[in-house]
Amino acid sequence: MPPAPPHPPTVLEVYTPFFVGTFLNIFLYGIAVTQMYTYYRTSKRDTLWIKLLILYLFVFETINSICDIGLIFESLLLKFGDPNIVVTSPWTLRLDGISTTLISTPVQIFMAWRIQIIMETVIPAVIIVVLALSSLTGSIWLAVAVSSSPQFAKFNDFRAAPSLWLISSAIADIAIACCLVYGLSKKRTGFAVLNDQIDRIIRVTLQTGSLTALTALIDVIVFLSVPDTTIFFAWDLTLCKLYTTTLLSSLNARASSRNAEMNKINEPNALFSSETSSRLTFNQNTRNSRYNPQQLPKNNAGFSEEQYELSSRSRSPLRRERDRLAPRDLAPPTDFNVNVLVSHNTIRDTPGEAIYPPPKIYS
Repeated sequence: MPPAPPHPPTVLEVYTPFFVGTFLNIFLYGIAVTQMYTYYRTSKRDTLWIKLLILYLFVFETINSICDIGLIFESLLLKFGDPNIVVTSPWTLRLDGISTTLISTPVQIFMAWRIQIIMETVIPAVIIVVLALSSLTGSIWLAVAVSSSPQFAKFNDFRAAPSLWLISSAIADIAIACCLVYGLSKKRTGFAVLNDQIDRIIRVTLQTGSLTALTALIDVIVFLSVPDTTIFFAWDLTLCKLYTTTLLSSLNARASSRNAEMNKINEPNALFSSETSSRLTFNQNTRNSRYNPQQLPKNNAGFSEEQYELSSRSRSPLRRERDRLAPRDLAPPTDFNVNVLVSHNTIRDTPGEAIYPPPKIYS
């Protein structure tokens, strides 16, 4: 008895990965736009060509998102009820590979330029550029193949094109992450501030670079290991947004480092900040003496200010008298090379007004 013919795929089986990939694509598009706004707000001193690159990415990310929405709109709305939608792919699917590499290739070339500056050598940059151009070539090859054979069943006939695209892109992402981590690690100095900024950029590079490489590898592995399905499109449609997020995260990390350093600078200093001292302020023209309401406190020190800095801890009369008689010199220089003048200025009452009698000094 001959085997039964294979069960034809249903709309749910074919277009569920497309729907998931489109949903994630639009979600990441919102994140990318937010990062672009942050970049233009915080990186106004960047050169013009970098700002134009971000604008270029915004335009092509918008086009890519429109194409992905059109993919679902055409298949599930315009051709609703048409049995051919599970056989023939939508025409906007032909633009997916090219629109993705038109975003990933400039990002990878930009990263190669940064690696050349950091490592001061052109060899890694040339290798990354060659891999980026190879992925662009593979996407163009794939678009031509899908245009000639748009049926889902024939996607397995041209495995070489998507393999060249995705594998080259993944190798380039891994090389970018490794080179940036190695080059930045060599830039460490004895300054804690600079080392903190380098560590922050390294963390962002590892997180974003490994994410794009892992997504590309999962995409090509699923495509090659699970034939006659569209599962790999759940990762494929989100790939371009990850590249844009990678670039913007690395650029915005510079501003985050500067803001973190400014917050450290503006923190109150326990030694020299005026916020930590205990101050007593009063108006000499209106405040009366504590023990004689009709007499104002005398300013024997010759202060022209209306502000007195008192010790936060009260002292006994004997302690005050001993402090008055003891000589006071400049304190030794601190670690900040600042001479601190130690002085105690107190408001003293006359012997007749004092609560406690003056201490007796025995010879």
